[in-house]
Amino acid sequence: MKRTLLSASALLTTLLGSAAHAEVIKVVSVSPLTGTRATLGVEFRRGAEMALRLHTPAFNKLGHSLKLLPLDDQGNPTRAGLLSGVLQGDNHILGIVGPQNSGVVNALAAALKPSPIAMVAPSSTNDDLTQQGWNYFNRLPSPDLAQAGVAAAFLKAKFRPRRVYVVSDNTTYGNGLTEVMQARLAAEGVKVVGFLGASTPEQIEDVLRRIKGLDADLVYFGGTDLAAAAVLKAMRKGGVTVPFAAGHGVFSAAFVEAAGDAAEGVVFSSPMAPLEKLPAAQAFLREYRARYRAEPNPRALAAFESMNVLLLATLNEIGGVKGKVPTRAQVMAAVRKVNLPACTGTGVCMNPSGPLSFDASGERRTSRVYMLEYGKGGVPELLSTETTSR
Repeated sequence: MKRTLLSASALLTTLLGSAAHAEVIKVVSVSPLTGTRATLGVEFRRGAEMALRLHTPAFNKLGHSLKLLPLDDQGNPTRAGLLSGVLQGDNHILGIVGPQNSGVVNALAAALKPSPIAMVAPSSTNDDLTQQGWNYFNRLPSPDLAQAGVAAAFLKAKFRPRRVYVVSDNTTYGNGLTEVMQARLAAEGVKVVGFLGASTPEQIEDVLRRIKGLDADLVYFGGTDLAAAAVLKAMRKGGVTVPFAAGHGVFSAAFVEAAGDAAEGVVFSSPMAPLEKLPAAQAFLREYRARYRAEPNPRALAAFESMNVLLLATLNEIGGVKGKVPTRAQVMAAVRKVNLPACTGTGVCMNPSGPLSFDASGERRTSRVYMLEYGKGGVPELLSTETTSR
């Protein structure tokens, strides 16, 4: 009996000692968790959580305690300085998923330049982000230039517009998308009769007057969901009934709720598809619904894939060596080497959106652009899919 007690005591001491000396590895999700954009920010956090649960056993087996640190950027680029201080001050942090929007990504990535950390952005599309020479920055979605090319050709074929008015919400995302969209429309032989940034009620009223005065027969909007809804509702209230098209900023329940009945018929491009349309995403979809009792926005899947890339890169760099902790530089390099083929079968898939690897600039080598339209009740209907490669 005494020997049994001693053995149990020794075992307990060993277990406690192992837990006490477990190497902590932290990964971060950065998104709006408070404020008007929190709905989509929470989707980011949930997707990252799901990936973390998937990989935790592998890290534990190698002697690591894997932790997720969700940080709130409030959708505001001015938070970048504060966030970079938190990130750079904790040596246990090896990677970042996010932020959500291009303006915050740009500010945070620039702030991290003196002491870089691997970043995988799930949804930021501004073209300039992969032109800065940041060897620590990577993204999943097709950039604005690719989306604009597909969208311009599609809108020309569907609506045959003669005079298009373009509106931005004055964000980094909105300004970047509308700039390339104007160029692509012109290349398609479609006349752009005006452009204006509109993010206040007064500016929206000015846009409405200009659209009427210039006799536009299509309005294209680049920007976030609530800003898009405000412009669309003002148009419909003011008697402007021409088609309304946009970028993926409107792909959110918040846009549908704010726009109401006006959402029906809105056509938009997106680097993300409705999850029901991705066969390889069905396991993710079932788990999300069971865990959160809600329907996911596609951004949750993008965050899931981004975190999978980050954690797989970290595991690859550990190389099965128990207790080994890679450096930040090693993880940055390992992310660029990740190469995930398209999934087959119906089991758990780490990259349901398709093959996943990055080029030397951090751009995804193969991505897709989807054209969608809101039907009755705000249900997005898939109109077309086009694959783009770099």
